Amino acid sequence: MGYDEFKTKICLYYGSFENTKLKISLFKSALDRVVAHELPSRDDKRIFQIRDFTNSKGIQINIYAGNLLCSYSNNKNQLLVGTLGPHWRRGWREVSRDPFVAEQIGYFFYFASQYIFRSSQINLIGAIALTYGRCCDFRGSTLNEVILPDCETVYNEFFKNIPNTITNRNKIVLHYLKIINALDPFVNKAIYYYVRALKLTELGFDEDSVICADNMVDTIFQAIKQRLGLPTMQRKDMNEIVEREILISKTTIKELDNLYQLRCHFSAHPAQPKWWDFSEIYDEDINNIMGSVKTILVKFCFYERSHCEIQPGPDKWSEWFMQYSDILFDAVWFHRLPLLK
Repeated sequence: MGYDEFKTKICLYYGSFENTKLKISLFKSALDRVVAHELPSRDDKRIFQIRDFTNSKGIQINIYAGNLLCSYSNNKNQLLVGTLGPHWRRGWREVSRDPFVAEQIGYFFYFASQYIFRSSQINLIGAIALTYGRCCDFRGSTLNEVILPDCETVYNEFFKNIPNTITNRNKIVLHYLKIINALDPFVNKAIYYYVRALKLTELGFDEDSVICADNMVDTIFQAIKQRLGLPTMQRKDMNEIVEREILISKTTIKELDNLYQLRCHFSAHPAQPKWWDFSEIYDEDINNIMGSVKTILVKFCFYERSHCEIQPGPDKWSEWFMQYSDILFDAVWFHRLPLLK
């Protein structure tokens, strides 16, 4: 696994197109140079990215947690979030004499960098969702980036403006930040569906929120099935395995079964009766179900950290890439997207 598997996947992808299959040897040699020389040469430099979070008015948390910094702007009434990550976004023209190969490698590392920065921000988005029940997004109106250590003053200024006050909410958010690792694609996807479910519920789209909540649960079931190397099986046959593996109660499993039933009868397919009255009929049930959805998400994050499939916050991103580049490729590239006609 790791880099060798990543290189195999790259070659299979470009080998599947008539106009690029003759460039496979160029990709191999260029990628070998990248991991041997280019990435290690960038380990001493980092990008510091500042973004504002949407829907964050009144969330007055101030945090310094390794690669993630956060402070509330009273002037803008929103959270400002600073993230540290690898210097991978640009500067790839010289990795190959073939312009196409250099361009494609540059595209990959752009998306890889984007995924890493977003993962840190998603850690915080997940922590806020679990603490406040609020759905934030990293795509606000601010996006600033500087290279460290060249522009250390920008980082120092941001750090200096983080108040030392630690509220009870701050402590809860920090607790969740310690257990969420969105560099893991399954955790990343689970947070995505959870915050969408919260947002849709807030907007009154209960049937649609059921789909997202069930997608989150199914993502967790898929993660456990993959990690245990289990064959394909029906959702109900996974219940006992998931219950045992991440230590959730039978009551939680029962509520998740109820969620699946609502998805199948009202959301995934046209409803049989009472389509206009879904929210009215199942209001209390949905509240109970969403409590169990939150429970399984927290338990799954604990489970992921205890097994630590993907290391969070490495000292050297070049070494991290060698170990996880195959997983990163599957998370950021286009080879699994459907081709529309």
